[in-house]
Amino acid sequence: MTLLVPSDLYNRWFSTPVSTPHIDVDYATMNELMKKLPKGYVFPDPASMVIMNSKD
Repeated sequence: MTLLVPSDLYNRWFSTPVSTPHIDVDYATMNELMKKLPKGYVFPDPASMVIMNSKD
């Protein structure tokens, strides 16, 4: 059985969270991913964003 939950539960993975209450995700899959990601993980990486946004 698949348990679908609101994707907003996983917004902490994103440096700029966007609410998408109309999108549901598989609870078991997302929690398995959460176990495998490093603590404090965010996407995109803030250091990478500084480089991408620099005008040099």
